[in-house]
Amino acid sequence: MASPAPLAARQTQAAFCGHCAGAMRGLCHGLEDEDQRALSEASSLVKLPARSAVFREGDEANAVFTLADGAAKLLRTLPDGRQQIIGFRFPGDLIGFTARGRYPCDAELVCEATVCRVDRRKLEAMSRGCSGISHRLLELCAEDLAAAQEQLAAMAQRSAEGRVAAFLLLLRDAARRNGASGLDLALPMTRADIGDYLGLTIESVSRVFAAFRRSGLLREPSRGEVRLLGMPGLEALANGEGAH
Repeated sequence: MASPAPLAARQTQAAFCGHCAGAMRGLCHGLEDEDQRALSEASSLVKLPARSAVFREGDEANAVFTLADGAAKLLRTLPDGRQQIIGFRFPGDLIGFTARGRYPCDAELVCEATVCRVDRRKLEAMSRGCSGISHRLLELCAEDLAAAQEQLAAMAQRSAEGRVAAFLLLLRDAARRNGASGLDLALPMTRADIGDYLGLTIESVSRVFAAFRRSGLLREPSRGEVRLLGMPGLEALANGEGAH
């Protein structure tokens, strides 16, 4: 397990809202200039190495984070002590916004990333005085719920091929939300992480990727990158049908 990153002890700098993924679809999106300036003054950018913990399950939930770049995985500790990946988060996604006093899961970076940190009390105070921020928080909570529903749909697939296809389409949709084509994807997580998330073994994940390459559904130009080639086939597999 990666050691927690002491965020409070790290050197930070003022977050320039409007120049990261958060401006396109994150907490800053759609805010009036005055509200965006207030949010920027209450925020700080923190650059962290891969495998750093943004926060740990059970830590006091005293801050909310937006991924400016990179990717993170959310992990929940099971009763037997094992950890289960319950989700991935991508640029623009909000992390750590909870109604509880403590974080309900770990958030760990899967690659080097920059997070925008906002003090929770300051954010709550701003949301009470700004309908724009309050409305945006509600929208992001709804997006988080939709992402959880997408995971359930992916897990409902009986075949390994269907689960991996659904996962790739999840990455495609996340990329599209940030203005990309969704065809060339960063894949910073390991095969083990993908398998843990989808309920598959590493071997099964590797076998499916190899089969997708052979059938022309995707190409992997380099480590950590995937180019989707057969979108109709992937969509058919994700919907429980055979690839066309």
